[in-house]
Amino acid sequence: MSPEQIEKTSGRRPGARLFLFTRLALQNLLRKPARTLMLVLAVTLSTGGVFASYTVASGIKDSMDRSFSRMGADLIVVPSKAMVNITSALLTVQPTDEVLSGNLVDQIEHLDGIAQVAPQTYFQIPIMSGMPECKANLIAFDPKKDFTVMPWMVAHANRPFRTGDIIAGSRRSESIGDEIAPSNFPVNVYGKLGRSGVGPLDDSFFTTYETIELLHAKITEKGTTNSSSKTDAQDALASFDRSKISAILVKLKFGATPEQARFAIARLPGVKVVTGATIVTSTRQATTALLAGMLGFTGMMLAAMLIMVSLLFSGIISERRREVGLLRAIGSRHVDVMRMLLAEAFFTTALGGVTGIVFGAGLLLVFQRSLVYYLETLHIDFAWPEPAIILTVALCCSLASAFVGLLGAFVPAWRASLEEPYLLIQGEGG
Repeated sequence: MSPEQIEKTSGRRPGARLFLFTRLALQNLLRKPARTLMLVLAVTLSTGGVFASYTVASGIKDSMDRSFSRMGADLIVVPSKAMVNITSALLTVQPTDEVLSGNLVDQIEHLDGIAQVAPQTYFQIPIMSGMPECKANLIAFDPKKDFTVMPWMVAHANRPFRTGDIIAGSRRSESIGDEIAPSNFPVNVYGKLGRSGVGPLDDSFFTTYETIELLHAKITEKGTTNSSSKTDAQDALASFDRSKISAILVKLKFGATPEQARFAIARLPGVKVVTGATIVTSTRQATTALLAGMLGFTGMMLAAMLIMVSLLFSGIISERRREVGLLRAIGSRHVDVMRMLLAEAFFTTALGGVTGIVFGAGLLLVFQRSLVYYLETLHIDFAWPEPAIILTVALCCSLASAFVGLLGAFVPAWRASLEEPYLLIQGEGG
């Protein structure tokens, strides 16, 4: 683009000036393809590293969360008169007739050091129509709060978990898609749990509180029309009260100790606190700190890319001071010059961001074909993030690389555009 063309454009509308300087920015990038290629390559390596490391860190976090959830809760809160087997209680409530007030869930959740609470309620009910003596354990839980039941599910129907569904323990003979009749009302088997070696988890059925409420409503309606049809086993659901629960499973925050949480919870009336193995709690918290460090390392990579881009464009703009001075001397506004320089940075880093995602995807493929494959041979599952999450991370990394390019080039471009043209042409000035 010749100086005469730029000068003739000075009186045109703003859109034409923007197009002209954008075109000039693209031409400038092609003037020295080796330098442009090296800058794109640097951004590619940084963006690909950030994308791959964050995705792998998320997968490790999900895998560790699932693995530690399978080890059970840090604490379990039960009625003071309940008899509890520690190993079993850490995964699910044991058979008991004792109940707690549902208000304790909110009280415990707001105590210092508590990360998550999961209420459960135990019922013993008939599961075959016309055979009240054939009973099974049915445990109600809240999927939104749960962290010990759903991690054990190894297979399920190809649809979301919904009201009217039930999950069978590993020792149950029922298969996915079967229909059973707890308290003589049909429900569908949605999923199966893996074998844990813990009796109450492997031998029980699990369902949501909403399904229990649905069964309760049907039993109440049937009992109103024919009171003689209600059996003693059905009374467990007929007398269902959402405000009464059998146990509360507790997960601790990072830095909290079981002793501190146990002391705080034990001050509540009518409860007993059972503590699990402290090695599980300490290992979970140490892993949380490790993963936080990995995410911090990813942030440091972004900061390093920002510094690198800023230094590179400082050198590039310093090398082109005479060119910037000539543009200013023939009447170009400093805003237009600054836009041109920022456009160069944007195009370069945006291209580097796109190629970086491709490079990062290649790294993830290598990781999947090597380490993940080796873990699978050891029967250790690696939980990849959902595809939608991976695509979102890829998009955010691409946008972040373009933004970092703009941010890194802003200060040197702003300083150069404000200098006097004669100083730029002479190669003087700051």
